[in-house]
Amino acid sequence: MSLLAPAAAALALTLPVIVALYFLRIRRPTRVVPALNLWPDEIRDRQANIPWQRLRFSWLLLLQLLAAAVLVAAAAQPALSAGAGLARHSVVLLDVSASMQARDVQPSRLDEAKREVGGLIDQLGPQDRMTLLAVGSVPRVVASVAGDRQALHRALNDMGAQNGAADLSAALALAAGLVRPGDDARAYLFSDGIVGPIRTDSANSLPFPVEYHRVGVSGENVGMTSLVVRTGAQSRAAYLHIQNFGQQSRSFSLEWRADNRLVDVRKLTLAGGEAQDLVLPVPSDATLVSAHIDAGDIFALDDTVTAVASTPRAFRVLLVTPGNVFLQQALSLRTDLQLDVVAPSAYKSSAPYAMSIFDGYAPPALPDGPFIVINPPAGSPLAGGAPIGIGRVRALDAGDPLLTNVDLQDVHIARSQDLRASKFGRPLITSLQTPLVLVRDEPFRQVLFGFDLHESDLPLRIAFPILVQNLSEWILPPSVPSHSFHPDEPVTIVPEAGATSVTVVRPDGSRRSLASGSIATFGGTDQTGLYTVEQVVAGKVDRSWFTVNLFSEQISQLKPAERLTLPPLSSTTAAHSVHRGQLEIWPWIALVALGVVVVEWLAFHRGL
Repeated sequence: MSLLAPAAAALALTLPVIVALYFLRIRRPTRVVPALNLWPDEIRDRQANIPWQRLRFSWLLLLQLLAAAVLVAAAAQPALSAGAGLARHSVVLLDVSASMQARDVQPSRLDEAKREVGGLIDQLGPQDRMTLLAVGSVPRVVASVAGDRQALHRALNDMGAQNGAADLSAALALAAGLVRPGDDARAYLFSDGIVGPIRTDSANSLPFPVEYHRVGVSGENVGMTSLVVRTGAQSRAAYLHIQNFGQQSRSFSLEWRADNRLVDVRKLTLAGGEAQDLVLPVPSDATLVSAHIDAGDIFALDDTVTAVASTPRAFRVLLVTPGNVFLQQALSLRTDLQLDVVAPSAYKSSAPYAMSIFDGYAPPALPDGPFIVINPPAGSPLAGGAPIGIGRVRALDAGDPLLTNVDLQDVHIARSQDLRASKFGRPLITSLQTPLVLVRDEPFRQVLFGFDLHESDLPLRIAFPILVQNLSEWILPPSVPSHSFHPDEPVTIVPEAGATSVTVVRPDGSRRSLASGSIATFGGTDQTGLYTVEQVVAGKVDRSWFTVNLFSEQISQLKPAERLTLPPLSSTTAAHSVHRGQLEIWPWIALVALGVVVVEWLAFHRGL
């Protein structure tokens, strides 16, 4: 046992003071009486209370000394060795992602994890440091203090669940940056193991070992993972994907609404592991559609989904080509593009278009605006050098946002113009021989392909429509994207021309103002539901919408991971020197002191 506040032992000086008070004569005021024989008891008491009388036995004295001694012991804060060993620097990573809202343990996985972390905090010694990190879409340091358990408990109690995924790799990188080389450190991860991809290469090695404390026991859940509204020639319909991720058969009802009006109610039964795709009607005047199931399971975040049903404002786009079905189909996947296709001989530069695409053709004068040029003919201003053989292709920067979800592993190109000397812009896709795709931001966002799409297998790969989508949204982003986003995913908003104010109304009714003069990135998408973008143009309010839904099969599965594959330890990791934590017992001693004081009070009033 050790004392956390040994200086408080000086309070033991109060013990002889209490005893001295019993030696001293009781001082009373002088009163004149007719005869002393009328006051025999008072005479005896006066004679017994001469200065420094002999100490007599008293239960009150014993109880008062005992109470004072116990209070002094509590003030010194004695502590016992705890059962678990802690490092000098403990890094606690607490998962606060969406799956931690599951209620397979009561009241929730996050509350159970916080209870376990609280027990770890109670083992902290007065000289030990603890850093508390929240593991969410963007990890953050919640507290980092030495010996102050109360501050850590307050920070822990303030932590709440988020709706996004858990980026454990980023959290581990952040934690590693907080530990100095050679520190005696250890990390404790409290999570259900439902996290994003973990980078386990040696470049991401850790300076501390990690203990994984699994939270959660069940994966019984029914959830909706996709809702898309498609507009056909005659009507609109919504396509909903719903799945039973558990092992038991589940029966439930589905409510289908349009602009909060009930449209349909269906009774559904899904066997364990079964999924079902539903086609649901969308009224022609509907702006918003939503689906809700009353599954009554352990996870509510995927029981309600929303989608924007209104058709976004279309942009006129011109495609000049002698014939390219692949390119035309890829562009048509974006519903807010009104595509006009003309042959090179029919091209006229006077028509106003938001974006122009030239395939195997270059006009005498390029438009003063956004454009894409594919395989410009020899002699044109953007043409490169003589064609050369290529073969396999690769991304210059795999992390470039323009290549998000674009897999180039199995893409080959027969030949391409030599763009090594081109001053058009920066390379996006390249090869061992020459850059293949160049992009630039000034004076407008523009793209140059150095090869004929028909002389490659790119149009046959899923990467092609994704690449066209990424490039077209980069060149011509919609004012407000109407598709669904994941929680905490940023949304790019392009103010309308002449907009004097731009405001985003979140699902809870709170409002966030954005700059109206330039493209803005809105990051406050932590809530699921409908977001309304209000723009004031020429004194009128123009409204548009986007939605945020969970839409994650990995999270909806909910089954906790038994183990995690974590990055290796670095060669400079210090050996963990085990020392035992401390469990404070002074609150119990203080409670005993309170009991002694109560007994002394009762003894006094009973005349002992």
